[in-house]
Amino acid sequence: MGCSQKTDVLDCVDPFIGTDAHGHTFPGATTPFGMVQLSPSNDAKGWGWCSGYHYSDSVLKGFAHTHLSGTGLAGLGDILLMPTMDPVQTDAGTEKNPESGYRSRFSHDEEGASPGYYWVHLLDDDIRVELTCTPRVGFHRYTFNRAGKGNIIVDPTHHIYETVEKTEIEMISDTEIRGYKQSDGAGGNRKVYFYAKFSKPFTAYGIAVGDSMIHEKGTKTGHSIKAYGSFNVQRGESIEVKVALSFIGYEGAKKNFEAEAADKNFDEVREGAADKWREKLSKIEVKGGTRKDKRIFYTGLYHAMIAPNLINDVDGNYCIEGKVYTDTANQYSTFSTWDTFRALHPLLTIIDPQITKEIVNSLISRHFDSKVELPIWELCGYDNACMTSYTPTSVIVDAVRKGIPGIDPERAYQAVKAASLYDPKASYYAGGQILPWLKKYNYVPSHLVQSVTHTMEYAYQDWCIYVLAKELNKIEDTAYYKKRSQSYLNLYRPEKGYFWPKDTLGNWTDVNLTDWHNMQAHYITGNIWGYSTFIPHGMDKLIELKGGKEKFCAWIDAIISDTTHIEGDVHVDLSGFIGKYGHGDEPSHQMPYLYNYGGQPWKTQALVRRVMDTFYADTPDGLVNNEDCGQMSAWYIFGALGFYPFCPADNLYTLGSPLFEEVIIHLGGGKTFTIAAKNASGNNKYVQQAHIDGFPLEQPFIRHEDIQRGGRLEFIMGAHPAESAFIQLN
Repeated sequence: MGCSQKTDVLDCVDPFIGTDAHGHTFPGATTPFGMVQLSPSNDAKGWGWCSGYHYSDSVLKGFAHTHLSGTGLAGLGDILLMPTMDPVQTDAGTEKNPESGYRSRFSHDEEGASPGYYWVHLLDDDIRVELTCTPRVGFHRYTFNRAGKGNIIVDPTHHIYETVEKTEIEMISDTEIRGYKQSDGAGGNRKVYFYAKFSKPFTAYGIAVGDSMIHEKGTKTGHSIKAYGSFNVQRGESIEVKVALSFIGYEGAKKNFEAEAADKNFDEVREGAADKWREKLSKIEVKGGTRKDKRIFYTGLYHAMIAPNLINDVDGNYCIEGKVYTDTANQYSTFSTWDTFRALHPLLTIIDPQITKEIVNSLISRHFDSKVELPIWELCGYDNACMTSYTPTSVIVDAVRKGIPGIDPERAYQAVKAASLYDPKASYYAGGQILPWLKKYNYVPSHLVQSVTHTMEYAYQDWCIYVLAKELNKIEDTAYYKKRSQSYLNLYRPEKGYFWPKDTLGNWTDVNLTDWHNMQAHYITGNIWGYSTFIPHGMDKLIELKGGKEKFCAWIDAIISDTTHIEGDVHVDLSGFIGKYGHGDEPSHQMPYLYNYGGQPWKTQALVRRVMDTFYADTPDGLVNNEDCGQMSAWYIFGALGFYPFCPADNLYTLGSPLFEEVIIHLGGGKTFTIAAKNASGNNKYVQQAHIDGFPLEQPFIRHEDIQRGGRLEFIMGAHPAESAFIQLN
């Protein structure tokens, strides 16, 4: 794949990055933040198949229309299609024996993908499959390389770690099929409807009810309903299928089809999807760096704009927890905000304020319209309550404080305040209500699992509410949330030097730091080191607790260099270790930038580059762990840019080590923000000087307003640390 200064930016994207190991990405076709993710899909064979596809596969089951991008939970895989040659088989068969069903072998040597497009050669029946899409419609093109009887199987029973409760198929005509799948899983108890239009009339067709085949028009409903259409095909003949989705009903699916697909063919949709991605990816223009650097960067930017996902039909109807609502604006779901508040959403505030507005207003509407309050982890409009806290708070407050147009600050405030006072759902990880305990003790007691994690995360989210209350001149709330934002202080154990679990009587709970299983009872993924540094709003206080900047940096040094053995199995999410810093899970993502607060920024510069070089690659196994809806990639993007949103909602960015010689961020309205890094290279990772709009920086920080007004951030880079790079560090 080409990727140089003069090539199309799409050539720098490889959708296969992250599909191996535990990146959990998918290679198929999607549009930015679209409803459809049309991709090869298999049965779930383990945690590695959360996206439905794993690079270790050599057999494919088919091509389904919805998939998750890089998450640690699994779901979706809705409405699978698969082309075959005679005989007709509506059973999928097995991976060990694909001939027993409609599965097919394939080879990565005959497979490819680019933004908005995927293709593969099915070896068993010699069929070339091509996929593309609009936001709500999947487009299939199947080219039959042998003459004979070709078939297309339609299987709504396919799923990824869900329970399928009911399916329905109606043979409308000899070119049209519609149906639905009702399932229960991470996306709740939901229905997804489809309308499919074929480019050629069937010569034969049928509905399979369990093991029985019925050759007639009509509608069949049951637990396991599938269908097929057959065609007499010539060698090299292509058949196209357009499949429109809706989470609301058949009428919505047909409206989506008419609006996005009725008068379009495969090639123009493919080009349209490419244009959508080209426009999004061109918001950041990079110069310099290696081919590998650009491929990692632009694939990361691509991954950063797959989710959240559109959930409303073209008529404005959308579904939240089983009820239908209507909005004149777009509505989104797939909110993995426990991951993405840290870097993904701050990135979008810079490069895509329009989508930020729509996402934030979708979140706010959960309080005012559907009245389900802010979600913990929302998929398909259903909050599965995985992870902790009310993390949409940071996303909302960050956008409001940055002045993203079209967001009402008062409505935003009412939504985040309500989330902090009312706990409608227990966190998946808590096993019970959390807020009553937090309010009573000003910390979360240790009899609740992952109590330290809960305390630290609530403290930061409450700080976000505090700064917005202060900005809106809400005097009583300002005082109240300021106190709540300091709840982490109640869990600092001076003789241990960490934030430690405490019971309701104020006694410290035993924690064995040499046993992963023991730690996981108190810290999500057992990451005591990450959570003991997760006070983005209280770094001055943390440094004071550690005895000053020098001792603080020495403490971080000790964490980074600690290679002592820990017994037991580490949590699957916690990986990518440098000492006890685990980059593979999000709560530690701020750690490389800690040295900036301690007055030793050259150590941040070295560590950021070390993480980028060690845990990111332009290969299928190029992600150290779950992509997590763009967060893992957003961390890299900021690393390459040379600054990072250490504390979203404070409107500050802390500096790192820019990777490229020049980066131009297109802000809209003709404005640009340029980052120039003279002498930047793999070896030259240390900042020697830094200027913003010609003025030397006193400390390794810039403000959001420095970016938004347009301007220029300049670095001079070198191969050795420069302690005098910034005018004032103490």
